[in-house]
Amino acid sequence: MVSVLNRSTRRLASAAAVGAFGIAIALGTTACGSGKISQTANQAPAVPGAAGTIQLAPSDVSGDTNRSGTIAVRNVHILYPTDKADAIFGDGGPFQVAFLVSNDSVNRTVKLDSITAKTGDVKVTPPTDAKDGNPAELRPNTALQAGEPAGALTGADDKTEVPRFTVELNNTGNTVAAGLTTPLTFNFSVYDLQGKKVQTVSTTIDTPVDGNTLPGRQDIVRDRQGE
Repeated sequence: MVSVLNRSTRRLASAAAVGAFGIAIALGTTACGSGKISQTANQAPAVPGAAGTIQLAPSDVSGDTNRSGTIAVRNVHILYPTDKADAIFGDGGPFQVAFLVSNDSVNRTVKLDSITAKTGDVKVTPPTDAKDGNPAELRPNTALQAGEPAGALTGADDKTEVPRFTVELNNTGNTVAAGLTTPLTFNFSVYDLQGKKVQTVSTTIDTPVDGNTLPGRQDIVRDRQGE
């Protein structure tokens, strides 16, 4: 009987020791992990802006309905000022706006008429080095670009040959700030290949402020508790 009790006692003691060891490992792992900031927490997104898509009305040719494609507005964001940021935010501008607009239609020409803001004024200035025609008119399968985001290729380094507009947002009061979004409405006219206006469309995009003037943040793991 004593031998059986001793064996039972030893089993219970061993189980308790294993359980305590497991709890210690779990607590140690939790303590080590607490206070850490994940590696991705400091990484800027590859594409910081917002986006919108406009589906164009289908065309009718000899009784057949054909898809007319879409207008894609991509990577829309307000550039963080590279100089005198406090004064610019305090004065409500002027801010530079960056985006890309593309027309993937094969039977429609699209013209960017204007950009409007819920609060403030938007001035759109076409590029002075446009090769031919109106750079605001997007022929089938063409695009236009605005602004110069941090890290973007410009000048001789930019091989895309996409017209680059200057878009300025001003008189916004206190509605533009990091962490807030600003509604910007893009207004377009749509023409068929014969130059007849067939549609007027628009899309409103909640536009964020770019995080900072750097192309990316450092990827650093920090530990508040130390080793």
